[in-house]
Amino acid sequence: MATFPGTNIPLDASGNARVNAITDNLLTPRMQSFREICIYDEQAHLLEDGATWKLTYGNWHSAFQITVRKNGQVIALTTAYTAVSNTNGTLELVAVDKDASGRSLDTVTVTYQFDYFPIDILQGYIIYAIDYINAAAFGPPTNFTIADAPNYWDSTIADVAFATAMEKLSLDFDLWKGRLVFALGPGVLEGDAGDITSQLSLLKENAWERVNRALDNQKFKHGNILAAPTPHYFDAVRGVGGRAGTALPSTGGRLRGWKPSKYI
Repeated sequence: MATFPGTNIPLDASGNARVNAITDNLLTPRMQSFREICIYDEQAHLLEDGATWKLTYGNWHSAFQITVRKNGQVIALTTAYTAVSNTNGTLELVAVDKDASGRSLDTVTVTYQFDYFPIDILQGYIIYAIDYINAAAFGPPTNFTIADAPNYWDSTIADVAFATAMEKLSLDFDLWKGRLVFALGPGVLEGDAGDITSQLSLLKENAWERVNRALDNQKFKHGNILAAPTPHYFDAVRGVGGRAGTALPSTGGRLRGWKPSKYI
């Protein structure tokens, strides 16, 4: 699979070409640091099945070769560990030394690289963005989808998705797991880190400012487009198709009742 230049972030990861275009061209360049986070020598935890070792984060990049150490020594795939799940962030050791109570005597550490905003999450943000614009932009609600939304919506869709991503980071920052992505020390993990939350809030607010400026445009949803009168309209104003198949007197073909709107 092709990757974003200079990274292990996959390109064209979604089955939807429009989602791929917005993600690869508009979102990933802004969010690259969060889409490729490397965790070095994290200690894995043995799960209750006695074979599966779990790391804090899932969504590992398959293009990144993980490094697994058992008791300080690098071990090899297939011979010493197997069943790697990039999605769940787990692996299994071929052999685990245990004490009489069944507790592991081994220490396992893993260096891996993961995506904080995998494509499924970003696709959800993009779909949310379109629904938000349908309801929030000037004018009556619309029902555009990812398939038929105007192309000029893309930058605004990306801004809504980006603001939503920053909101998720702010919410996750309340948990130690969220704070770990910023490589904070133990003291800061438990204390305040207002500079980080302020920066996330600023990024979110800047994105929403761009969104609101676009949505305040009265022509945003439909541009300068107005459908021309149909043949049925001409028939109606000319009196064609009267009761019992008789034609009503012609009105001379004038567009009675039709006026150009403010969108023209």
